[in-house]
Amino acid sequence: MKNLSLLSFILFLSVGCDTFSPDSPKDYNGKFLEEVVALDDFNSEFDDYNSNLPSNREGLTQLTFSSKRDKKDYFNLVYIKAEFTYGTRLALQKYSGERYYGSDYFGYYNSSDFLASRANGNFNVLGPKTVSFPKDFKYNSMASKDFILFYADDSEKDLEIKYIADSGERLPVKFSILNSSKDDAYPSFSSTGDKIYFCSNRGGDFDIYEVSIPRTENEVVTVESLINPKVFTLRKVDELSSPYEDKCPYLYENTMVFVSNRPGGKGGFDIYSSKFENGKWSAPINAGDRINTTFNEYRPILPSLDHFTYNLMLFSSDRPGGKGGFDLYMTGLDQRWK
Repeated sequence: MKNLSLLSFILFLSVGCDTFSPDSPKDYNGKFLEEVVALDDFNSEFDDYNSNLPSNREGLTQLTFSSKRDKKDYFNLVYIKAEFTYGTRLALQKYSGERYYGSDYFGYYNSSDFLASRANGNFNVLGPKTVSFPKDFKYNSMASKDFILFYADDSEKDLEIKYIADSGERLPVKFSILNSSKDDAYPSFSSTGDKIYFCSNRGGDFDIYEVSIPRTENEVVTVESLINPKVFTLRKVDELSSPYEDKCPYLYENTMVFVSNRPGGKGGFDIYSSKFENGKWSAPINAGDRINTTFNEYRPILPSLDHFTYNLMLFSSDRPGGKGGFDLYMTGLDQRWK
């Protein structure tokens, strides 16, 4: 009996190491992804862009993105279960249903599918961003069940930032502190809930804006304190903005990625990155020829993947070679840990 138990334990370890071992530097998910890889499992002949990938440690995940595949004339949200695989090359593909890790990852996040359906309509729905309060905010307890889908739509002509909370009536609500009489879109949040970044053309061209919410040390972020803070300040982030179109900011830890058609790029919209260091944003750096093309690169995101040693970036592009229009791609942006 003891020998059988030992054999079972060895088999368990071998299977576990084959699928996911976050502490092993030899795993493929620790190797920097130099290539730009098309997400062919998710792309279609129609425009597909503006993806969202929630935080995870299990290889299992889900992709929510904007696509014209259903409405044709409008971008609506599409939800697809997904998983990372680590063969000869890192891949993100549709969930096969073969892997299970003990915790019900999809059960925890599967309300994304329903919330996306509540956001959709005969108008454009752009820039989905899911926020799990216990997973995405640093000091929140895992006992919290708060979960929100943020996005922007043009159902009333101008783009407005909205949210649907996975509680109560689960209906769209305007995120009032971020909206103006112009276009506002693409909210992104700091891990302590004290900063919200988004883009707006309220000043003419699209620029990047920052909302600062005063918080005490180790403060737990609540839905009310994030959506309707009693005190907040709003500013245009001059360090990241230019006289041209600066859009789609996405924050992860101290790294910001966004797109711009400012001079000096490769053509169309390019991806830029900046680091928040010593209390200020560094001068934006073009992601270069490895990532940018003479076509448009759009809405980069840096998902929270704790077992990765680098920032994996997903983005959209209308470069040649895709399935049609804008397609989804991924690549490594930079190293996170030394």
